Order: sequence, then structure tokens, then C-alpha cells
Amino acid sequence: MYFLWKNTEHGTIRISSGGLYEFVESTIKSRLRLYSITLSPSGSDNNADLSVVLSEDDLIPEIESHLNSIFKPMGIISSVVWAAPESWLASLVRSSWTWAGAASCLAVIVTAGFEGFFWTLFWGSAAWFIVRGLSLITRRFWSA
Repeated sequence: MYFLWKNTEHGTIRISSGGLYEFVESTIKSRLRLYSITLSPSGSDNNADLSVVLSEDDLIPEIESHLNSIFKPMGIISSVVWAAPESWLASLVRSSWTWAGAASCLAVIVTAGFEGFFWTLFWGSAAWFIVRGLSLITRRFWSA
């Protein structure tokens, strides 16, 4: 994918999103995680706005000035947005699969009791392991 930087009298200038991503990632500190990057034309004809989304683990205010010192001569003004990575517990609570599983377990306990819940869980797990094992065996057989 290419970002449109600006239109000139000789044509358009486009920047590869992958190349820009790799360049910014190599420029910033290695302990930061780069989530996304966008480039959009700004209000003036000579500049573009670069938005960089980084992890919030290590807030380093010098990153924005460092990126501006690199991109400003090219006519690109950068701004850094700090994002907090989502914890696994928060993503688990927000998942619809978690709530569907909890509701299913509760429904089985109410309708079949704890003994029925145990046997449902046992046979469901056994079937999952059998199917998983068979899929691994057939994948190895067909790829050989």
C-alpha cells in the first residue's frame, strides 16, 4: 500500500507504507513497539502529517522531536500518539467467546446438574483432542 504524499506539477509522490513503517521502526528505540503509522496531506501544500502510534510502556518525549528532526527537511511533520497495550484479562472480559462459554456452562449446570456438566466437559475435551490429533496426523501425511 502506498500513501499519497503530495501532488506536484510532475505527478504525485507516493510513499510505501511498509517502507515508511520499517524506517520509523528502525529509527525509534528498540524497546518501543510501533503499532501503526499513517501519512496524510496537511493543510499546506508543502507538508504532510505523519502520525505514529507507539506503546506506552516507556514514555520517551524525545522520540517526537527526534522524528521531526528527520522528517521536517522532507516536508513531513510527525506527531507521536502513545497507546496503552491491552492486558490479556481485559481482552478476555471483552471477548464474546468468553461470555458465550460462561453462559453455555451455566446452562448445562442448570439443566443437567454438576454431573452432567462434568461429563459434557469430559467428552467435549476428549473429542477436541482426538480431532486435533487426527488433523496433525493427516497434515503430516498429506504434506509428505
